[in-house]
Amino acid sequence: MEITGAAVQSPPPQAVVMQMVMGAWVTKVISEATRMGVPDVVQKHGPMRASEMVDIGGVSAAPDALERLLRACASVGVFTEDATGRFGPTPLSEVLTSNSPGSVKKLVEAIGGPWYRAWTELLEAVRTGKPQVRKVFGMEWWDYLNANPKELEDFAEAMKANSQNSLRGVLEHCEFTGVGRVADIGGGYGHLAVALLEKYPDLRATVMDVPELIPVAQERFPVSDPAVAGRLEYVGGDMFESVPPADAYIMKHIIHDWDDARNIRLLENCRQSMLGDGRMICVDAVLPPMGNADGTPAKLLDILMLVFIPGKERTRDQWAHLYRSAGFEIRSITPIHDNFGTSIVEGVKRH
Repeated sequence: MEITGAAVQSPPPQAVVMQMVMGAWVTKVISEATRMGVPDVVQKHGPMRASEMVDIGGVSAAPDALERLLRACASVGVFTEDATGRFGPTPLSEVLTSNSPGSVKKLVEAIGGPWYRAWTELLEAVRTGKPQVRKVFGMEWWDYLNANPKELEDFAEAMKANSQNSLRGVLEHCEFTGVGRVADIGGGYGHLAVALLEKYPDLRATVMDVPELIPVAQERFPVSDPAVAGRLEYVGGDMFESVPPADAYIMKHIIHDWDDARNIRLLENCRQSMLGDGRMICVDAVLPPMGNADGTPAKLLDILMLVFIPGKERTRDQWAHLYRSAGFEIRSITPIHDNFGTSIVEGVKRH
């Protein structure tokens, strides 16, 4: 039998491990190129040399150093690179631009910026079982955001970027016909509430978040349609003290921020203020059970929670414990395809 080619060999284990650990470097080069606005520049002007990006595109960088950074980005497909030294757009750079419908620009900047800094204390977080943000930023994460308005705005923008797919999942999988009022707790700028109001003309919505964010939300995400604006209200407050009354509650990427005790208190507040039997909808990751080693992004997100805040991602059984403890029962868990493997956990009051 004629041999037409050599067998394809898998890379040795050390090569695989080195590729994995250098992923941290990949994160940083993509994040900083995005922060400097390179994806927007090449989207606008087309392929350019690094020197042209500086002179024409207004990128603040040393041209030689920028070229080296962009070669690293091009090696993983973020930009094209030709023999003349021009770097151009790709589908990957498109989602790193400001105006892309699927933009993850602000999320990528956060992952390679303040979030990246906190990961340097992962070892101490694992040793102690406690968040290490105070060691990095001088205060706890939420206190740091509230003390730094620009950081709070950037965080809200990052959460907006992360929320687009999960927002679509709620619109596709959750039915609100006949619901009088929905409350989005920790709702940020109000994108989900507005999308629901646009889809359901008889629905009313309340967006609750920290008081410092409410004026920012109203300024950064003004609602121009009076038919929608007239059915929308913003409420600033402490969700662990009380929540506004509603027929249905949504918390998107909120529960994973907190420990069980606070989450149970929050869910109990929703139950106490809930009008009628109501519905409790949480949009967050649901980890596979122990023994399932699938490579889900939620397992890495769980480590981010470990480093940052006293929260975590949870399995189905752990979600059921939270709901039962607060007087709810889970009716359905619906996976959606977003950046972190999120699901919709929907429940109703237990009687």
